Amino acid sequence: MKRTILIPIDGSESIEETALYAQSMCPQSETRIVLLHVTPVVNAANASIDNTPNVKAIYDVLTRENWVVETEIRMGDPVFEILKMAILLPATMILMSTHGRSGMERIRHGSVTEQVLKQSPCPVFILHSTRPEPADYRTENLFKRILVPLDGTDASSAILECVERFAKMHAAEVVLFHDEIESAEFDEKKAAIKAKLQDQSVALANSGLKVSLDMTTFKRPIREILNKIDEMDIDLVSMATHGNDGEMRALDESVTAEIVRHSNCPLLVWSAEPQCPTISE
Repeated sequence: MKRTILIPIDGSESIEETALYAQSMCPQSETRIVLLHVTPVVNAANASIDNTPNVKAIYDVLTRENWVVETEIRMGDPVFEILKMAILLPATMILMSTHGRSGMERIRHGSVTEQVLKQSPCPVFILHSTRPEPADYRTENLFKRILVPLDGTDASSAILECVERFAKMHAAEVVLFHDEIESAEFDEKKAAIKAKLQDQSVALANSGLKVSLDMTTFKRPIREILNKIDEMDIDLVSMATHGNDGEMRALDESVTAEIVRHSNCPLLVWSAEPQCPTISE
């Protein structure tokens, strides 16, 4: 069965960046790519691949390299149509681009990216507009090192199965990261979290991956995650997002939004509890 990558296109993404990362996700022989453009009803009469922003350009780049590419044009609300398409395909992954700083400022206020992250039935790969390519400008082996922030909850650990598959596919090193609570009051909880993360590290290593565990006590998860990206030459941050109902809130939606906003490398994000809308044909 082919993996299906859904790429929403609205005309603001980098053609080169989108094509580069789309071709780096999965083996060509096992992958189909679906380019989706959502148009308001008022523009429906004129909508086609030839006059849809960036769709034809990205389609042409990918098909020249013999990728299996399909195009879809839908009318209506972008968030709903993206999620609907992801469910109906079904999509293995959604690849989305951020839209410059002005777009990122809206990530916490109901942007398309934010809403898709919350509700997606599959992982969402986010390209950050300020770093359209790896720092060393390579065009192959784009994912050498993956940073996985964890807070010790089952919700944050939900991303690990996805990380394992992705890391094996790309022969990537995995760095599990946790910013500990520094307080005697939480000693027992800290010990339990440390033991859990060590077990998860061992399990990933036993699956054949190169894994390291990095634990700090700075109580600054956002700053520390961003620092690690630069200090360790991270190519991808992979994390599960969840709300504020859990006992630990280190990786709640606000933290995810800040990492998406400020990270200078791509992210692979999946909601631990996606709230998908009801979809019908």
